[in-house]
Amino acid sequence: MEIYNYVINEKKQIPIYFDKESICFMDIETTGLNKNSSFIYLLGMLYFDPNNSHWCITQYFIDSIDKEKILLSSFNDFVKRFKTIITFNGESFDIPFIKYRTNIYKIKNSLDSLSSFDIFRKVKEENSYLSLKNYKLKTIEESLGIYRDDKISGKECIDLYYKYRKNKKKSLLDMILKHNHDDLYYLMDVLKIFDVINTTKTIYIKKDKELIKTEIKSISTKGDMFNIHCTVSKPNNIAYFGEYFNIRWNDRELFISFEHREGLVTPTKKCLFVDVSSWDMNDRLKDSTEYVIPDNIILLKVDDKYEMDNLKRIIEELILLV
Repeated sequence: MEIYNYVINEKKQIPIYFDKESICFMDIETTGLNKNSSFIYLLGMLYFDPNNSHWCITQYFIDSIDKEKILLSSFNDFVKRFKTIITFNGESFDIPFIKYRTNIYKIKNSLDSLSSFDIFRKVKEENSYLSLKNYKLKTIEESLGIYRDDKISGKECIDLYYKYRKNKKKSLLDMILKHNHDDLYYLMDVLKIFDVINTTKTIYIKKDKELIKTEIKSISTKGDMFNIHCTVSKPNNIAYFGEYFNIRWNDRELFISFEHREGLVTPTKKCLFVDVSSWDMNDRLKDSTEYVIPDNIILLKVDDKYEMDNLKRIIEELILLV
């Protein structure tokens, strides 16, 4: 087994809710998708080393399946120092693959004692708040202004790996290592998507000369009711049950509900909308989307995407009302 170590000299920042010394980013490269007939030939980790105060990348590489047990044993020992594994789609692929392969060699799996943070799954859960066309890593990277030099895919790496095993050309190995290295290197930057999500779901509302931070925690529909749950920075105790909308502000929890309808905003796009003609707010509530609709209609959701500007405006106006 070959071990490759890199020190990242750039200053990297991660969201404050992560303890940098307790997390480890992980990415594997395998000879195929079937964990029974394929094996792991490259396993990379990105972590913070408190000894040199830098982020580092370590890669374990093997050129044959008979060395996989060494790779997995080494990883198992290394990863014990952390509390959380961060991956992209790792809960569906990387982690089950590692667990299956370690079980073959009867190695006690250290991953069982670690928590998992799968960026792919977390973004998918929040995607209705974003304008992403899909959940692919490249799509998320480009939305954050990340454009890589590495252009090959994990599937292409498999072909390169088998070619390398035949001719041992260093240039092929370098391409494989770089792909895995860059997957890890940029994964830390991809975490910024959660800052984008938080910003998208946060409103600062000036009420009674005080700035109230309002964060959307969830949006749901039940029957013909559209429900928004927020947390607010200012405690209050208000209940307003009107003909067209209901508001409950309990301590730092805010609940808003109103009747909505379903329809088509174009011949092919479904939407949820609210008719505010009876809300006595027509002069303040206007649809902010590019669609041509009547003045009294506010779009709430188009296909699977919430219209966040509209929703934020509705929340602001209702908070100012009570």
